[in-house]
Amino acid sequence: MKRIGIDVGGTFTDVVVLDEESGATSWFKAPTDYGQPSDGIMHAFEESGVPAGDVSHVKVGTTLGLNAILTRGGARTGLLTTRGFRDVLEIRRTHRKKLFDLYETVPEPLVPRDLRLEIDERVSSDGGVVTPLDEDGVRRAWAELRDKGVTALAIAYLFSFENPDHEMRTKEIVLEEGGADVVFTSTEVLPVFREYERTSTTVIAAYVAPAVRGYVSELAARLGAEGLRAGRLSVMTNSGGAMSADAAAEAPVPTLLSGPAGGVAAARWLGERVGIQNLLTLDMGGTSCDVSGVVDGVPDERLDMEIGGLDVAYPTFDIHTIGAGGGSVAWIDSGGALRIGPESAGGVPGPACYGRGGARPTVTDANLVLGRYDVAYPLGGSLQLDLEAAKVAIDTDIAAPLGLSMEEAAAGIVRLVNAHMANAVRTISVERGRDARQFALAAFGGGGPVHAVDIARELQIPTVLVPPFPGCTSAFGAALSVTRRDLLRSVGRPVDELVVDELAVMIADLTAELGETLAGEGYEADRVSVEVWLNFHYTGQAHDLAIRLDGVDLTPETLAAAAEEFHRLHDRLYGHSFDEIPIELVTVRVTGFGAPDDPTMWWDWRASSGPERHESRGVYFESIGDFVETEVCLRAELGLGSQTTGPVVVQSVDSTVLVPPGWRATAHETGTLIVERDEEQQ
Repeated sequence: MKRIGIDVGGTFTDVVVLDEESGATSWFKAPTDYGQPSDGIMHAFEESGVPAGDVSHVKVGTTLGLNAILTRGGARTGLLTTRGFRDVLEIRRTHRKKLFDLYETVPEPLVPRDLRLEIDERVSSDGGVVTPLDEDGVRRAWAELRDKGVTALAIAYLFSFENPDHEMRTKEIVLEEGGADVVFTSTEVLPVFREYERTSTTVIAAYVAPAVRGYVSELAARLGAEGLRAGRLSVMTNSGGAMSADAAAEAPVPTLLSGPAGGVAAARWLGERVGIQNLLTLDMGGTSCDVSGVVDGVPDERLDMEIGGLDVAYPTFDIHTIGAGGGSVAWIDSGGALRIGPESAGGVPGPACYGRGGARPTVTDANLVLGRYDVAYPLGGSLQLDLEAAKVAIDTDIAAPLGLSMEEAAAGIVRLVNAHMANAVRTISVERGRDARQFALAAFGGGGPVHAVDIARELQIPTVLVPPFPGCTSAFGAALSVTRRDLLRSVGRPVDELVVDELAVMIADLTAELGETLAGEGYEADRVSVEVWLNFHYTGQAHDLAIRLDGVDLTPETLAAAAEEFHRLHDRLYGHSFDEIPIELVTVRVTGFGAPDDPTMWWDWRASSGPERHESRGVYFESIGDFVETEVCLRAELGLGSQTTGPVVVQSVDSTVLVPPGWRATAHETGTLIVERDEEQQ
């Protein structure tokens, strides 16, 4: 049987095929269809040549829900909330991106004010009923929203996480009245405190659900028509796991950032097999660069994220994104300074060298002019690059206005984008109390490996890891992903006041619920693992830190150990801790994993063999500041265990690895290239 991972990107849809019996692993790319993303998936599926009946699982990373938010293309959504809390979505938080900007604007809520209606009901902070639910008021409010064309409804009542009865009864009434395509309660989506985040997340779930359900249903039907058995389609989650297509349709929020999460999951998996537990990941695509961290084999996670200026709260890999991709446009500002991004040429028309009508210079154009990319090597195996178009774009927009040669202008573009990416890596390393010299840099995406060593040298990172097929790493992560479910509950009590036995019962109940859910997806108890995370903060703090419990059984000893770890983590991140200020347990999160068998893999490099290449060519290296005659080899030519010293360019259809002088590349048995400083040349 074959396991297939798919990542739908802006330019290409990537596919990785894993043979679960032999361990053979290969990859394919197909153009993404913006209007019909499922068409791109089906085309990529056909390109793989794998009969659907031979597939054990298809796991898809998608940003469909994310795109619905960014383009405001979701369903017409209404909100029912407790009287007096109609404007929570607009009041938001006091956070400001620019502290002294009196004219700062924020995005309009997904639900306009006339579609946010108040209901007479009230639950106290301990779950007691203060004001009974006005059921007739619910019927009138829903009738008004329905008449205004609302088809998706969010219900978020005050303190419903302590007592969900009013929310659940409201949902029952709406379903009885009819007319709603989807109805979400905050109790189902995010049963934790913080009114704004809970309401915002519930609204987003309702807003994107119809689009996600339609997409998943269409894809499942088309794959089913090809012979894929029911229940074998899954969607990647924000936290690097996977959930069944049916579950994703019912709970779309965990899938909003599923694409970038796959790359982090794959980097962690490969790092573990190389013997490196601490990683900084660099995923440079066509539009953006995503960076994240892995410490002791555990990827950074957070419970809050921002999408299109809107807040979402759900467990997600902590990925920092900047506008620095291969398609990022180079331009000159009003002061005559060279700038890069955040505007991107995208995939269509794309960089000038794509030959699709783009005329503005980009990072990809600069790399091509500097010999870092090969004009004879089709991008993704199908897109022939136009060197002359790249030269004209850089000369016209950058070199001539600045009085530079074309090569100097291209070098400036590369130098500037490298500085942007190095600063992004500092954000998830140095700014979090981490010494970057104790980490390896995992570089992937179509552009990551050509820039990675320059960034590693700048930050004194000693080792760079390049996955087997860098341009398809997120799809590889999807193929490797395990099923994951998260359950959260608010506590909001000082640690000294907690009744440990009661908290232990809560954790045991959540663990049992996860076990039942995963069993329903076919995972026996011996294939299920559980983690318990406790979010603490000092009394009065607005933000909290997550600490993993030692085991799953809560005792006074394990709780005390977690609290002490919170002190240490706070001191490492912020330079201080407070022994005299009480600690509060904010939230309990129980995470369950259902793991498939993990076969030993070997790599089918035929997909990346490409055309014949030149023995050498002139390549610009930032560390030297000039062109150097450089050996060129194909990734498929590097036998496992072989070494090659820089300067060398390692080419494959999906990506190019640049190894400067003073560095060497070793082909590890995992298929990963390990690029390290060559001490003999230092």
